[in-house]
Amino acid sequence: MDLRLSGGGSRCAGRLEVLYRGIWGTVCDDSWGNDDVRVVCRQLGCGDPSATDLGDCCGPGSGPIWLDGVQCSGSELHLWDCKFKPWGQHNCDHSEDVMVVCSAHLIPKLVSGDSRCSGRLEIQRERIWETVCDLQWNLNNADVVCTQLQCGVAVPITGDSHFGTGTGVISRSGFECKGNETNLLDCPVSPEIPHNCTHKNDVNVICSGDHGPRLADGGDRCSGRVEVLHGKQWGTLCDLYFGPQEAGVVCEHLQCGAPKAILGAADFGKGIGPMWKENYNCRGNESRLWDCPLSSGEMFTCSQSNAVSIICSDDNGALRLTNGGSRCDGRVEIYHQGAWGEVQDSAWSLNDATVVCRQLGCGKALAAYNSSMYGGESEGPVWGYGVECGGDETHLLNCSSFALNPSVTHSGGVGVLCSDHVQMRLSDGGGPCAGRVEVYYRGTWGSVCDDSWDLTDANVVCRQLGCGTALNVTLLASCGRATGSIWLDEVECSGNESSLRHCSAAPWGQHNCNHKEDVRIICSGHKQLRLADGQHRCEGRVEVFYNGSWGTVCSENMEDAEAEVICKQLQCGQLASLYHNAQKFGAGSGPIWLDEVACVSHELTLWQCQSNPWRVHNCDHWEDVGVVCTGPGDRLRLVGGNSKCSGRVEALYDGTWGTMCDDSWDMNDAAVVCRQLGCGAPLLAPAGAYFAHGTGPIWLDEVKCIGIESVLSACPSSLSAQIDCTHKEDASVICSASLDSLDQVEYYTSHDVDQPDLTSKVPEEESSRIHGSCTQTCSDPFPLAPSTFGQDEYTLCSEDTIPDMENEATLWSNW
Repeated sequence: MDLRLSGGGSRCAGRLEVLYRGIWGTVCDDSWGNDDVRVVCRQLGCGDPSATDLGDCCGPGSGPIWLDGVQCSGSELHLWDCKFKPWGQHNCDHSEDVMVVCSAHLIPKLVSGDSRCSGRLEIQRERIWETVCDLQWNLNNADVVCTQLQCGVAVPITGDSHFGTGTGVISRSGFECKGNETNLLDCPVSPEIPHNCTHKNDVNVICSGDHGPRLADGGDRCSGRVEVLHGKQWGTLCDLYFGPQEAGVVCEHLQCGAPKAILGAADFGKGIGPMWKENYNCRGNESRLWDCPLSSGEMFTCSQSNAVSIICSDDNGALRLTNGGSRCDGRVEIYHQGAWGEVQDSAWSLNDATVVCRQLGCGKALAAYNSSMYGGESEGPVWGYGVECGGDETHLLNCSSFALNPSVTHSGGVGVLCSDHVQMRLSDGGGPCAGRVEVYYRGTWGSVCDDSWDLTDANVVCRQLGCGTALNVTLLASCGRATGSIWLDEVECSGNESSLRHCSAAPWGQHNCNHKEDVRIICSGHKQLRLADGQHRCEGRVEVFYNGSWGTVCSENMEDAEAEVICKQLQCGQLASLYHNAQKFGAGSGPIWLDEVACVSHELTLWQCQSNPWRVHNCDHWEDVGVVCTGPGDRLRLVGGNSKCSGRVEALYDGTWGTMCDDSWDMNDAAVVCRQLGCGAPLLAPAGAYFAHGTGPIWLDEVKCIGIESVLSACPSSLSAQIDCTHKEDASVICSASLDSLDQVEYYTSHDVDQPDLTSKVPEEESSRIHGSCTQTCSDPFPLAPSTFGQDEYTLCSEDTIPDMENEATLWSNW
């Protein structure tokens, strides 16, 4: 038998639980009194009963209710020495579970920071919050605070970083933690601190944070196996998806200088937690790991033997580039005396920039700038001044006349653009492994022309992006045609290049193409998720698109945690129902892609969860899993109009209002919105942020209602993870109930909306896109309402905004 207090923030407060016959259970509060609390606190070594109110922090327990009718005299050594009903006999439910607070209960919090994981330290004793004096404070104590708050590990605070002065009581006790404790209560308490402490001495703590990193099992806190915290669980990262950019961000996050070495094959051990299926795509100039874009490791084939480790170093002379587009572009900063500082040079040249690019492993120097190119002066000190490099040095410190001189004042820094700054992405294809090929060059994204393009070139792109191999599948052109530069033409790869920039091509920006010739590809690692054969997109059989085909997911071991990730990924609200067989939505066909899926809850996509390898299973299609989610779009509002029945369309999801993208937005969608809001018939479906730009997320794109749906969430749509929109494209609606007079109807149907001349001849090219089905340049046709363009029914490509809003408004108002 054993005893514990759970959920109260320390081992001396919380819901009372008893271990009996190997199972933890709770205690009913019938007849519970102060003498009973005294026995519990004494047994746990937590002092005396406290009057502190925990509120509803701990919630009801689960499992058996072991004890009821407990009556202690107060002198017993163990709770089971008291009188009570026979074990397991009670007339209670878990709403009556006993809560206990003892006098030794001590709970920390961090206040006035930018998150719950940074700020001024305050601790609660009894009912009073106290600040802590920093005269005997160290990083070991801070580590324990971070651990107790589930905020990762402590990060040293440099310079004058602070969170203001506190008020009230200053604790007279100090702590002497070793750093491996999980609670401040477990640390030895030092004698009383000097009485000359004021609130100017209040302790400040910065933790790496939930989803933040630590380095484990190294010689010190700045070397070891990279682990990331999710909830209470630390897990490792795969070395196949971890490079210099990510290493630099981890070292910066932990205030450990610059990366000295990246080690794979579990050099510091494999760790005991899971390996997270996470691929951080850092640019290299982020200050926190969670600022890096995150994907799921598209072709994840790692095991614990791939756990990545790094060694950070505070050696003087390390370089980094900040405020640019990647770790190979930005303002030059040098590490010295434990801090990053600026480099200044009134005669900064391409030779100097060449040495910087070489030292950083960023290829050749393309340009040398002053720091105004990257947002003005650095906030740190000025460490270097007066650089004269020949261009063949391996390290900036080896250049002549370079002096580390902290006495120099700010007068303008220097910047560098290296050749390895060239980046690549696939855009507007529903995921990171499909879409239009775009490269980032000289500060802007541009496309690639399809002259001479073939599957060999596509394979290089897929391999460079970690997306597997190119599929010989035609991906139709985007219904949001690209704009801007066409950077590459006549690309010819041999097939063994590691990057598209190593292939031969016409000079940058030289081409004879237009954006109809933009290259679009799909890689084997492209994945999508959908719910099939339900009544709307937020219910149905779970299907995954992978390696070029749709397949199902086996329901074995599928529980609520896994289904909740599915609803979250699809932006479909909360889980409503989970079906472990095909009875509800029918059996699927094709491959069964996933089996033995196990999610923790932090995952953003289903394939970030642990599972068998792709297509490894022992299931049949009658075991295909089905899910019903509550749906995201059941609460709508119109913002910025003259009433609740006109304005920018916004939906509430996960507690946050967001907008709709106007791609494919039409009167059918407007009809559903007006119906859902009880606002009559639709008059207009304006695009292009007609009622001003919204803020926050863009929840839905490519909404394609038939027009008869009762709620917008029942319409087909694309998810925000696939959106390539900005708030300039926010969709709007004007419903008939928003208008008070025929004058307003006439105004709204004759102002500010482009009105084509329907009597003029439609150009042949435009005709091919409007009259009849879409051509290859537009993959998503949808039918317009009859008579939109006269007596016949036509098709409008979803890349077009409605060309005749006035005519449609008249049509709908007549209906």
